[in-house]
Amino acid sequence: MHNPLFPKWIANPGIAIYFSVLAVVSLYFSKYALPWWWMLFGSIEVLGFFYGAQELTRTWGRMRDSRKYEQNLFLWAFFIRLAYVLLNVFIIHQIYGPDDYFGFENADATLYDQLGKEWAQSMRDGKWDWNSVFKYVDFSDTGYATYLGFVYLFTGDSIVVARVIKCFWSALTAVLMYRLARNNFGEAVGRMTGIFVMLMPNFWYYCGAHLKETEMVFLSTFYIYMADNLIRSRQFTAWRIIPLLLVAFVLFSIRTPLALVCILALIFALVMTSARVMGWGKRIIIIVLALGLLSVTMGNRIQEEARQLVEKVQGGYQAGNMEWRSNRKGGNTLAKYANAAVFAPMIFTIPFPTMVDTEGQYTQKLIHGGNFTKNILSGFVLLSMFVFLFSGTWRDHTLVIGYMLGYLVVLTVSAFAHSERFHQPVLPFELMFAAYMICNIQPTHKRWFKIWTAVMAVGCLAWQWFKLKGRGLA
Repeated sequence: MHNPLFPKWIANPGIAIYFSVLAVVSLYFSKYALPWWWMLFGSIEVLGFFYGAQELTRTWGRMRDSRKYEQNLFLWAFFIRLAYVLLNVFIIHQIYGPDDYFGFENADATLYDQLGKEWAQSMRDGKWDWNSVFKYVDFSDTGYATYLGFVYLFTGDSIVVARVIKCFWSALTAVLMYRLARNNFGEAVGRMTGIFVMLMPNFWYYCGAHLKETEMVFLSTFYIYMADNLIRSRQFTAWRIIPLLLVAFVLFSIRTPLALVCILALIFALVMTSARVMGWGKRIIIIVLALGLLSVTMGNRIQEEARQLVEKVQGGYQAGNMEWRSNRKGGNTLAKYANAAVFAPMIFTIPFPTMVDTEGQYTQKLIHGGNFTKNILSGFVLLSMFVFLFSGTWRDHTLVIGYMLGYLVVLTVSAFAHSERFHQPVLPFELMFAAYMICNIQPTHKRWFKIWTAVMAVGCLAWQWFKLKGRGLA
C-alpha cells in the first residue's frame, strides 16, 4: 500500500503563518490582543493538528491490518475528546462554580438541557407526554432534545455522561469517514481522512458543549456512508433502504435543511452516477422506493419545511438577519454588507479565526486554531473540485461531492454562512477532499500553496480589522 505522508511543506508553513499572524495582530491591535489562555488553546490546536497529522500518517500508515488502524483511530479519537470534555468541565467549575456545566455556552444549550430533563421526568412519571413538552419548539429542535431525554432517563440527568457519549459518537464519525474515504478514494486517503477528523479541534469542542452538532455530524455521516454502500452494492433490498430513510427522518427532527440536502444528494447520485458504479435499473428501483416511503412517512412534513425554507430565501431573510446583526448591541455594523455574493467565493474557507479579544465571542476565540487549520486546508478542497471537474472523475463520486456542495449552497444563501457551528456537517467531508488532494498532489500543484498561505494570512489579518472596525474599535 502506498503511504503518502502529511508533508512538512504543508505543516511547517501552516504553523509559521499562524504564529506570524497572531504576533502581528497582537502587536498592531495590542489593546485587543487575545489573553494568553486563548493563545494557548489556539497554539495547541494548530500544533496538535499539523504535527499530529505529520507523525500519525507516518506511523499508522505502515499498519498492514486495517482493523488495527480502526481500533487505534477510534480509541485515540475517543480519549482525546474525553480528555477535552473533562478539562472543559473542570475549567467551567473553576470559573463559574461547581454547579455550572455550561459557562459561556449560548441559550440553545440550556434550552436543550431543560427540554431533555422535562422529557425524562415525563417518562419517569409514566406520562410520556411528548407533545406537551415540545409544544413551544419547532420540529427541527425536537430530535436532539428527545434523545437527550432518553440519556437523562437512564443516567439520572447526568450532563457529564451525556457529553462522554458525545465522545463516542464523534470517535465513531472518524471511523465512518475513514471507511467512506477508503471506499471512494483508496486506503491511503481513508487513513489520512480518519486522522484529520480525529485531530480536528472543532469536533472536540462540540463534545464538551451541550449542543446537537456532534450527534448531527454523526447521523449525516452515517447516512452518506450507508447511501454510498447502497449505491456500490451489487445486492440490495428494501430493508437496506428503510434504515437509510429512518436516519433521514431523524435528521429532519434535528436540522431540516441538512435532511433535505441528504435526500437530494442521494437522488442526485442515483441519477448522475457513472454506469461503471451502478446500472439504470437499480437506480430507478431505489429512487421509486425512496420517494414512495418518504411520501408516506414524511410527505407533509417535508413539504411544509421545504416551503418555509424557500420563503425565507425569497423573502430576504439573509439580508434581514445581517441587518439585525449590524444593529444589535455589541454587533458589527459592517455585517449588513455581507450577502450570498460575498459568502459564495469564500464558502469553502470561512469562517476565519477570531484572533482579537472581542466581547462575548468566547467560542470563536476558543476554537480559533481549528478555524485557522480549516482555512489552510480549504485550498486543497478547492483544488480537488477543479481536479474532479476537469478530469471527469466526479461522476464516480457524485454522492459525496453532491452532499458537500449541496449543503454549502444552502449555507451560502442562509443567515449563518460565516457561523462555524453551521459548517460542522460538511467539515468531515472537506477534510476528506483535502486528504484526497494531498495524497494525489502533483509537483505543479505545490507552487500555488505558498500563494494560498499568503492569501490566508491577508484574509486572517483583514478579518481581525473587520471585527474591530465594525464595532468601532479600530
